Formats: sequence, structure tokens, C-alpha cells
Amino acid sequence: MRISRRAVVIAGALLLVALGAIGIALFTLDLNQLVGPVLARLKAATGREITVGGNVALRMGMRPRIVANDVRIANAPWGKAPSFITAKRLEMQVALLPLLRRDFELIRLNMVEPVISLETSPDGKNNWDLGDAPKTAAPPTVETRPGAFVLGDLTVSRGVLTYRDASGGEPMTVKIDEFALKAADRQSSVKAEFKGTVDDRPVALAGTVGPVATFNERGTPYPVRLNGEVADRKTAVAFDLKRDDKGTVLDGLDLVHGASDLKGTVDIRDTPKTTWILNVTSTTLDLNELTAERTRAASAKAAPAGAAGSKLVFSDAPVSFDALRGRDATGDVVIDHLVLPGGRKVERVRTHFSIADAKLDAPRVQAAGYGGTIAGSVAIDARTKAPAIAVKLEGRDLDLSAVLAAAGVNREVKGGKTTVVVDLAMRGSSPHEWMSGAGGHVQAVIGPATLLNTKIDTGAVFDKLAEAVNPFRGVKPSTELKCAVVRLPLANGVANVDRSIALETRELDVSMSGKLDFRNETLDLSIRPRVKQGIPIEIPQIAELVRFTGPFTAPTVTVDAAGSATAIARIGAAIGTGGLSVLGETLLQAGSPGAGACDVALGKAGGSSAPAAPPTSAKSAAPSNPVEGIGSALKGLFGK
Repeated sequence: MRISRRAVVIAGALLLVALGAIGIALFTLDLNQLVGPVLARLKAATGREITVGGNVALRMGMRPRIVANDVRIANAPWGKAPSFITAKRLEMQVALLPLLRRDFELIRLNMVEPVISLETSPDGKNNWDLGDAPKTAAPPTVETRPGAFVLGDLTVSRGVLTYRDASGGEPMTVKIDEFALKAADRQSSVKAEFKGTVDDRPVALAGTVGPVATFNERGTPYPVRLNGEVADRKTAVAFDLKRDDKGTVLDGLDLVHGASDLKGTVDIRDTPKTTWILNVTSTTLDLNELTAERTRAASAKAAPAGAAGSKLVFSDAPVSFDALRGRDATGDVVIDHLVLPGGRKVERVRTHFSIADAKLDAPRVQAAGYGGTIAGSVAIDARTKAPAIAVKLEGRDLDLSAVLAAAGVNREVKGGKTTVVVDLAMRGSSPHEWMSGAGGHVQAVIGPATLLNTKIDTGAVFDKLAEAVNPFRGVKPSTELKCAVVRLPLANGVANVDRSIALETRELDVSMSGKLDFRNETLDLSIRPRVKQGIPIEIPQIAELVRFTGPFTAPTVTVDAAGSATAIARIGAAIGTGGLSVLGETLLQAGSPGAGACDVALGKAGGSSAPAAPPTSAKSAAPSNPVEGIGSALKGLFGK
């Protein structure tokens, strides 16, 4: 018993002595003498000046903490931000025994309210590539063992990270609520967690990444596996990071975000200029998810309340081309199901593209959609603030009902295979600017179709137009369309139409002339329907001239009353004489078969705006008094 007590007393005494020695060592530890050489070594390793503007304090414990206030790491010499990293406070938990030996082994580092500025230069440099600054002196000698700078855990609280590429556009902003990397040791996988926002979109991800010990090993796959939510949508990302002397590869990329997915490889080559090489496929890519997230983020920066909203068909909201200016890329993209904004779907999308010196070239774009096939090319030159855009597309065997629905016109249609050709050169930073100066041509040719004459919506402008142009619509269950043509030659944002918009039905030929001005989004079209020969008159009136004018968003339909009265008079004369051929003039299609309105619109026939000469006999001549003609027409129509 005495031996046991003596042993306890001796052990206790030794412990007190040890604790006393540790306490004396810690209290006599000159932090400036420790931190100064450490900062000097960090500067030598990174090539950046590191300063501590505030005080440095030691907080006691079995794992002591060194707290440094107002810490700054200088930016690259070419960087725009004054500092690469600033932190309100650094809390460094260090190993006790190495600290007693004046060694600095980090167990845990917590950065409080840091501001991190990531930048790229026009010549492909990154400001986070540390150690690239010129060394003016040999690294100072610091009495630390080789592993003294091992970092175990890293946490960030209430930080902000910005990323700005060489294009000079709006930077990406990441707000960090919580960020943590935790590992049992250097050989173990690291648990990672992030909560915050990326450009105002909420992000919460957690998972594992590879061990700290293998992060910088060339050729060794470094696994990244994360799950969570991005912009309130379930998200999972997995890939193996591989590094070599020429760059970095994201191998086996498997990304799922909401209903969208992406798989493949992303190869980032660093020499001679940073180039991204993509080879990716997608089963489903829903652009609505991406545009909804961007719209939500943009709404936070919307115009002040009360500001007048845009009433343009082609938006004047700027479109960013920063992605083209910041990096070079090349690749192949395959998408089985592409969901366009608004919910329309395009299948089997295939494209090869390249981006070099702020110029995009996609010489092959193919897809299946709208009941047919679409092929073409896109080229964008974004070297200036007003990018130049060239688009060439051809759609074949498209479904008319789908095309009309995409244009906002809902109509029951059977048949109507459609060919669309677009060849436009544009310039500007928004869709409105593109169309305001567009040059080239747009053409649509529609084949035979049956348009069901559903109940007329008096509030729909296209129903009003159809009612004014096609008087047979009200008395027939359907309109049998033989053909329709829209051919718009564009120059400086204006399409001058000379009978290049036309349609033919069993009863009518309709031609349009006038102007569509995309600069101010207005139209002014004159529409002339012509009754075909041999068609029994089953209607009380027909317009000789319809005007379609006003802004694109709300055009108006007006009928030339005087011309319509004259038209009724001519119909009356025709019925009175028993011969419909005397309708003549602007009401009756003139010319040989095959020279209808569609052929004229396509430039296959010259057509003639001059009316056909009516017969000269008194019996067939139209009455000089329109009122008398109207009376004759009514008598003929009602058989009285």
C-alpha cells in the first residue's frame, strides 16, 4: 500500500512538473519569433508576400490555438484585386509537442470571413498558381522538421470567393456559409462539405475526395464524389481527377442535376495555352432548369419597382459571351433529349465545336425535332463588345402544328410538311440588337394541309386576320391549304415584302406586300385575297384589301371598306350575268395554271400586280354604282 501511494505521489509530482514545464515553455514562447520565420518560409514557397496586420495570440489547451488577425496574401503581380486572400482571422490549432520544439504543425485551420479573389490572365496564367513569382533571395533557414507544415483539417466560415476570367466580364461570386475538409490522416479520404451560394443560387454538397497525400501525385487518380442540392435540385457529381505535366483531366465524369445528366471526359490542357477538350454525352438536358436558375439570379438585380417593362418580341436583355473570351475549347457533344425553354423537345442533337481567340465555330449542328430534321452551322466572333453572329439552319419535313405552336399560334392542323431555311448574319449583344441589323434571308415553305376552322377567338389577332382574309372560314368546317410561303429578304433589320408572303387554298390565293421592321418591331402589310375561277359564291362579302399593321406584339387588322363594297358589287355583277369569270381584277386570280401566289412568292413566276381587263360587253361590265352592285349580289346570294 505504501509503495502504491508513493508511486502515485511520484507520478503526480512528475505530471505537475511536466505540466509546469509545458506551461512555462508556452508562456515563454515568443509567437513573433515563431510566426515570423513561418511566414518567411511560406513567402519563399509561394512567392507571395504574407502579412499579419493584427495581433497574434496563443490560446492554451492540450491542442493550443494560435489566432492571427487581419491576414493578407498578396495577389499575383498582374492581378486586379489588391490581395489574393484576406482573412479577418486565422485560427490555427497546432500539435503541442512540435510546438514546444518550435515546430509549426497544423492540425486544424479555420479561416474566418475570408475574401478570396481568383483571376486568370489573357496569357493563360492563374493567380492561384503559387510559387510562380520571381524569388529575389534564397529561402531563409527555419528550424522545422520536413513535415512541419502538414495540414489536417480546414474550415471556412462566412467567406466570399470571386472568380474573374480574362474576358473582363461579370465575375462569378461564391458566398461561403460553411466549408470543411476533414481527414483522419494524410493517407485517408477527406470528408468535404459546402453550404452557400454560387451567383445567388443555393448550393449544399457533401461527400468525399481523395487523400491529402495523393493530391499532387502526377498520374494518380484523385477521386471526387459529392451529393446534395444545387438551386433546389438534387445533384450528384463524380469524377477522377488526373494530373500530369501538361494539364488536368476530369475522367469518368458523371453529373446528375435535376432531370439532366452529363457523362464523359473533360481534358484541360495547360500548354501552350489553356484549352478545354470536351467529349460528353447526355441522355436528357433540360435547358429550363438552367434558364430558370439564371432568371432567378437575375431577378435579384432587376430594375427598380415601377420601371417600365420591355414589350419587345426579341429581348433587349444582354447575352453574355464571356465564356468564349475567357478560354479556348474544342469538343463533341451528343444529347439524346434536349428540352428547350418552354418545354419543346429536340432529339438526337449532335455537334462538334471549337472556341479559339474568342471565336466559336460549330460547323455541324444536327438534331431531330418538330416532326422533322434540323441541320446547320453557327459561328460567333466575340472579340468585340458587339459580337458578330452567323446562323445557317435548314429544317426539313417539319410538322406545321408544332412550328405554329412554337410561334405561339395554336391551331388544329392535319398535314402541312414544312421546310424552313435560315441564313442570317447579325451583330450585337442582345436578340433585339441582332435582329435590328440582321441581313440575309428567312424562308418557310408549307405543303398541303387541312386547317380545322374552330370557333373564332375575337381576342386573338391571327383569328381576326384569318376571318378578314378568308371569308369561307365561317361557312366551311375546314380550310384546305394547298401551299404557303414566307420569304423574307432582310437588310439592316428590314424585310421588304413584295408578294413574297403568300398562301393558296382551294378557294383563294392570298398575297402580302409591305414591310417588317425588326428595328422597332413593327409591320405594315397589305393583303389581297383573290377568288379562284369556278368557285361558287357562298359568302355575303369578300375583302379586296386587308391591312395588317402595328407593333409585333399587338398588330391590328383593318379592312378597306370602299374596296370591299366594290368587291361585293363585282360579285353581284358576276352573279347577275351568270359568269363568275367576270370577277376579274384584284378579286380573281389571273394568269396561267402554276403561276399562283406561292409560285410568285418563291420567284418562280413573275406575277402581275395589274388587274386582268374585264370583258367590255355591257352585260358583263361591273355596275358603276356600288350600291346597285350590292343589291344584285344580295339577290343572287339569296335567290330573290
